[in-house]
Amino acid sequence: MRKTAFLSFLSRAKAALSRVPRIVLLPLGAILMALCLLFPKIGALQWIVMVPMLFYLFGKNEKEHISLKKAYGLGFLYFYIFYLLIWHWFVELYPMEFAGVTKGEAIVLIAICWFGLSLLQTIFSALIFPVFVAFSRTRMLKKLPILLPLLFASVYTVSEWSQTLTWAGVPWARLALGQAECGILFHSASLFGSYFITFAIVAVNGLLAYAVLHLDRVRLAAALCAAVFLVNMGLGLIGYLTADTQNGEGIVVAAVQGNVGSSNKWSAGSNEKSFAVYEKYTAEAAAAGASLVVFPETFVPYSLTETNPLGTYVRELAMTYQVTIRCGAFHYEDGQYLNGIFTVYPDGTISPTVYAKQRLVPFGEYVPMRAVIEVLIPPLADMNILADDLDPGTDSLIVQTPAGSVGTLICFDSIYENLTLDAVRDGAELICLSTNDSWFLDSAGVYMHHTQARLRAIESGRYIIRSADTGISSIIAPNGSVAAEQPPLVEGVSISTVHPTASRTLYSYIGNTFVYLLIAAELALAADAVILFIKRKRSEKAAVPFAE
Repeated sequence: MRKTAFLSFLSRAKAALSRVPRIVLLPLGAILMALCLLFPKIGALQWIVMVPMLFYLFGKNEKEHISLKKAYGLGFLYFYIFYLLIWHWFVELYPMEFAGVTKGEAIVLIAICWFGLSLLQTIFSALIFPVFVAFSRTRMLKKLPILLPLLFASVYTVSEWSQTLTWAGVPWARLALGQAECGILFHSASLFGSYFITFAIVAVNGLLAYAVLHLDRVRLAAALCAAVFLVNMGLGLIGYLTADTQNGEGIVVAAVQGNVGSSNKWSAGSNEKSFAVYEKYTAEAAAAGASLVVFPETFVPYSLTETNPLGTYVRELAMTYQVTIRCGAFHYEDGQYLNGIFTVYPDGTISPTVYAKQRLVPFGEYVPMRAVIEVLIPPLADMNILADDLDPGTDSLIVQTPAGSVGTLICFDSIYENLTLDAVRDGAELICLSTNDSWFLDSAGVYMHHTQARLRAIESGRYIIRSADTGISSIIAPNGSVAAEQPPLVEGVSISTVHPTASRTLYSYIGNTFVYLLIAAELALAADAVILFIKRKRSEKAAVPFAE
């Protein structure tokens, strides 16, 4: 009876999808998936929203044997719509007063950033479709077509991971972020990382689409679909229950949010305001028993030395309130211009260990391929608000504090999981994350960036103290929960007790091994296709008689 009802439901779903103009199914899937990332409260829908798109792609590939060129075009349509929605918050940058441009120039620059970055990411992401189509024609997939959904999930996951490899790929829209409000489904990341969640989401969608297309194979497709979902849920439960949130001595920490953003921190008189507000909340944190206080990225946009005004201010603050302060400032070292995090101890000494931001923001802190950009798009080359390009750091540089061994991330660093893993492997028992984020105001961008930090906490099994200029500032536990939080565009301080730990998550040991296994499987398919092609050519050559 249940089977009959389920088949009837799938049959009606197939009929409904078949009535929709098929090309509409691609943008529909893109829009729904983007909305799940922008609004994680509806993230449970991620497990089904790709079904329309995959129903179209799988069906078209089976019936028409579509060309790789056409497959790329379909992928381009899907991902360009997806990324246009993901990056829509670029409009919040207007009027870009911090960049010293006119309102007209701001509109042009924002359009270049929004449409250009969406295009740049689409160019690479669209390759998922033709790669899938090519692999779908290999011997293994022809013999076992039920594996097609898992193949698409594999190609999608490897593509998402590849976005961490160059400046042109920005892993801002990893699918795992949509699971932030879905309970334990978010926590399998502590075992196999966020890419396992991406694989599970795409595989479930693919298997559901395959079941709708092939009602005669629904039992096997449904069984595999349930298995993938339940494995992710089971691993998530294990990850959640094993998160080390209470072991070790509790230490009170604080993250200050001065609400002095990029639009005014460069203006005359802003230093005095910043100094006053950061002292106010440092005093509040110290009164609450905090021993470690974290300030945002370049909370005052100048360099810091032991004797200059900024250094003197922070040293006096640390001595007055007997706290260790970690604050962002520019730093000159060995001829390099760095975006750094300094550590100032209660006795007024400054640690010689200054962490330098490793992942700089393209066109914000440096201009990639500057010589080319200056010729092709001069306004984009001038978008960097600094006089000179910053240099990237190259090391996790663990620093010792009263809270133990502390690792550091600055802003963009937090969307690249390998930097957090490096810090943990180098001995970090706690992570300090200083960021700006004032560019985002109260848009979806600020919430997505904060969710990335929650994901890093789960993956690494570490408390993260996140201080942002204008929000969101928070204390994030190793299970991804937020113990204290300041919303965007207010001033305040987040204070909570953390438990530094040396325990490790499975993911901190194995890293992205799951992705490497997927890559190995895809390479095996490619190798098999090459071998088959060579054998076919040899057979054809052998069959041709020698000319007399």
